[in-house]
Amino acid sequence: MKKHSKKLFSLCLATMVLSGSINPAFASPADNEGREMTMTQQQKKGRIVTGTITDATDGSSIIGANIMVKGSTVGIISDIDGNFSIQVDGNKEVLVISYIGYKTQEVQVRNMSSLNIKLTSDTELLDEVIVVGYGSQKKATVTGSVSQIDGEEMKKANKVNLTSSLAGKTAGVIANTRSGEPGEDGASILIRGKGTMGNNSPLIVVDGVADRGFGRLNSEDIESISVLKDASAAIYGARAANGVILVTTKRGKEGKIKVNYAGDYSISQPTRVPEMANSLQYATYINEFDDRKGNAPSFSQEVIDHIKKGDDPIRYADTDWWDAATNKWAPQTQHSLSVSGGNDKLSFYTSAQFLYQDAIYKDSPQNFYQYQFKSNIDAQISKSIKFSFDILGRQEVRNRTAYDTNSIFATFLAASPMAAPFYPNGMLQAGDNAPDDNPIVKTQGHNGTKKYVYNLITIKPYLKIDLAKVLPGLYLDGYAALDYVFTHTKTFKHPYDIYMYNPQNGNYENQKAATGVISLNQNSNHSDRITLNGRIGYQKSFGEHNFDAFLAYEQSVYNYSSMDAYRQNFLSTAIPELFAGSSNPEDSSNGGSSTKTARQNYFGRITYNYQQRYLAEIAARYDGSVNFAGGKRWGFFPSASLGWVVSEENFFKNLTPIINFLKLKGSFGIMGNDNINAYQYLTQYKFTDGMIFGNDLDVNKTLNMTRTANPNVTWETAKTFNLGFSSQFLNGKFGLDFDYFHSKRTDILIQRSASVPWYTGLNLPAENLGRVNNSGVEMIANYHDQKGDFKWNVTANFTYARNKVDYMDEAASVPEWQKREGMPIDGFVLYDAIGIYQTPEEVESTPHLKGAKPGDLIYRDINGDGAITTADQFRTDETETPQILYGFTLGGEWKGFDLSVFFQGQAKAKYILKPKKTNFAAEFYEGRWSESNTPEENLKARWPRAMIKNAYDDGFNGSYSTWWLRSAAFLRLKNVELGYTLPKRWMNPVGLESCRLYVSGSNLFTIDDIKICDPESPNDTGGTQFYPLSRTFSFGVNLSF
Repeated sequence: MKKHSKKLFSLCLATMVLSGSINPAFASPADNEGREMTMTQQQKKGRIVTGTITDATDGSSIIGANIMVKGSTVGIISDIDGNFSIQVDGNKEVLVISYIGYKTQEVQVRNMSSLNIKLTSDTELLDEVIVVGYGSQKKATVTGSVSQIDGEEMKKANKVNLTSSLAGKTAGVIANTRSGEPGEDGASILIRGKGTMGNNSPLIVVDGVADRGFGRLNSEDIESISVLKDASAAIYGARAANGVILVTTKRGKEGKIKVNYAGDYSISQPTRVPEMANSLQYATYINEFDDRKGNAPSFSQEVIDHIKKGDDPIRYADTDWWDAATNKWAPQTQHSLSVSGGNDKLSFYTSAQFLYQDAIYKDSPQNFYQYQFKSNIDAQISKSIKFSFDILGRQEVRNRTAYDTNSIFATFLAASPMAAPFYPNGMLQAGDNAPDDNPIVKTQGHNGTKKYVYNLITIKPYLKIDLAKVLPGLYLDGYAALDYVFTHTKTFKHPYDIYMYNPQNGNYENQKAATGVISLNQNSNHSDRITLNGRIGYQKSFGEHNFDAFLAYEQSVYNYSSMDAYRQNFLSTAIPELFAGSSNPEDSSNGGSSTKTARQNYFGRITYNYQQRYLAEIAARYDGSVNFAGGKRWGFFPSASLGWVVSEENFFKNLTPIINFLKLKGSFGIMGNDNINAYQYLTQYKFTDGMIFGNDLDVNKTLNMTRTANPNVTWETAKTFNLGFSSQFLNGKFGLDFDYFHSKRTDILIQRSASVPWYTGLNLPAENLGRVNNSGVEMIANYHDQKGDFKWNVTANFTYARNKVDYMDEAASVPEWQKREGMPIDGFVLYDAIGIYQTPEEVESTPHLKGAKPGDLIYRDINGDGAITTADQFRTDETETPQILYGFTLGGEWKGFDLSVFFQGQAKAKYILKPKKTNFAAEFYEGRWSESNTPEENLKARWPRAMIKNAYDDGFNGSYSTWWLRSAAFLRLKNVELGYTLPKRWMNPVGLESCRLYVSGSNLFTIDDIKICDPESPNDTGGTQFYPLSRTFSFGVNLSF
């Protein structure tokens, strides 16, 4: 039947070609040397070459194939039996044979008079399947802007957290990793930049189920990741305004059972650690600050002398806290085992994973464990019924000290270098202001530990019924997805021995009494989400008209509950359980909360193409969300897209040897965003301690209003337009995709700031007021080729995305240069610092802050009123969100060796970097303005005079200004991987199918202007207040049995 339908299709197509209505000559990419060919040709002069063109798979004749004499306009089309004849001038002529859906072939005529040509299907272009919302489509017929990343590519970037792997891998995705902490090393993801003043996170869909995270999935389980960036995401309606990421995991395939093992051992270190000021620099800087403020110096000359000599390490140490508290390297390892296989009745894929990451701290309890299993089973119960069952289980264990990371790094690198972790006798030294100001207390967990356990189980049974007996092409399918999350946190604190040296008596005095009491804090959370989905679909081809349509219903209900309890004043640390704590009411507390949300959705889509040349798709979704009041609860979100494969047209055939494939595409859609705090249409109250009534002095609970209701709150909507093309050149060796996009976001939920200022004390509800425009371009280019045993490829992508606030409720008194309207969403508001004062005369001759002196920053008087005030601050045009993203990958294979080199970068982004805490980066000391410098040295000063002491700035130079604003542009060597696959002749004797060994490195080097810390570090943290990003070196092995 298949053979006859293919022949009927070819006959119809050939008839249209011969009538001049279409050109069937489709130049599919790739050369195919050494293949058997058949063909017949005819020409007006020279000799005649004849032949037949058939399908290499089933031997059927190919009607309407295009046969051209290379380098000329001479050509012919094969007839109804696949035969043709063409005239050639000599034996050196080369014939180019092409047809839609097949790979283009070139044949040298030589002295042959008859040729048999077998064309093979072009799976690279037309048959490559792209996962889209609620289905899949051939790449050549996709009309939306969809990028797909193969699972093998994802593994090369970051095997620990998949969100970080997206960075630079495809156009349109902004993924910034802000931390290297084990278990917390995921990336923040934006699709095509920021489009709203609210939540910008994309919707994550895993194996068809929404709201499932993918960062901690096993990289070995990933089949592909698709990114929906335009109206192609509209099928997800109210959830799609920020884009959609579709993750597809591996499934079993028909064939023998395969066992795969993947394991690696890695060592990591920070990409960059700031060099902090030493004790002499610190003391000198603080004294200069005191002098600037007119105060006595904090450190006398005697102290300065001791520091210089280093003769009193007890009172005047010189500590490099990073060296004192951390190891050079932190180990990590992961192991994954999968088994897959099946037959035409049952197939399966199942895997198990273990992952371990250690923290960089010395002698610390902090680490991260992950245990994960996954199983996807597919059963063909009968000819018309298919059943699938997917299950995933994961446990994440985060062992920590009693302090969170923010608290640790608030005093870690920024601790005074004049303090020491331990006294020379080995006793733990108390901090200057409090015992736990010693960073070692926090990194090593002297005061206790915290354990956080996250348990996840997801289940998805799926059923599909083929209704071909009712109507050919008709089907029903549906699934029930159940997601269960259980978390438990246990923080146990206790006093500890820590000492303070008393120079009066020479004793080391234990400060244990000041380190707190024994306490226990426990928290348990439970959530479940149940999603039900059912649809009826229809897929049918009528000759050259191809239809794919479905209607669906989906609903989800989410429940969350939390309980917490606290006890203190335990008798000992032997029993860290709640019942062992004090029974006094003053020593205990209990709490809890719960919430419930729900959604209902009706949606459908119709996809149509004619000859895979004219393409169209329309979709619509009607969504209901519990986040909105009745009457505002439902939203309608339609979309439409068109495509035209120009290279299939008759007028294009002379260009097909050069431009093998060209598709134009455009889309428009309306999408929504309901990702806001729930129940804003209701007035909100909370219980608080209230009044005292009667004589018992008991405090009674009372209700206080915390939010005024807004019954009109509704959907935020995005109208998205996309126009682009996809193309391939040089017989498919070079591909280029381009898209222009524009999105207009309206009804953004914001609070009024103009009509009712904050100082009135009124708590107004959020309203649908804001408007934001976001537009840009993106490109993807790739090239691949082969020379003998050497294959190579290059892939590059580029994204430019810029947003602009179109409307926001702002007071009329706000200066034009500070308004958010017309500027990016998250622009900085700063003074414009244009230099450093060198003399008192220079200070007096310009507008300045009261009390300004030489060495202070010069601020521009923007409003020209002769004074420097907050009205002289302005809003910047660039933010910490990059407007330009790019990445490129170089790959090669040769005789078992494979190499992949991946670069990633960003541009047009800014970063605020200024001293923040007690200590600071040495750079701020070495380049500062100082009265001890010569005038020539001060003219070259990079930084103003000393401006911070114990986290308090001087009120002059510590103000946020352009002086502290740096470019966050960078180019990073994100990953290099070199592998070698051992010859099969070595593997067979030991029962292995394949064995690949590899070494890899990630975040190897970065070119940027920040220098002090990694350019992806959290903004405005002084380069010190975060767990630094990691550079990793790995050795691994992949085995197949």
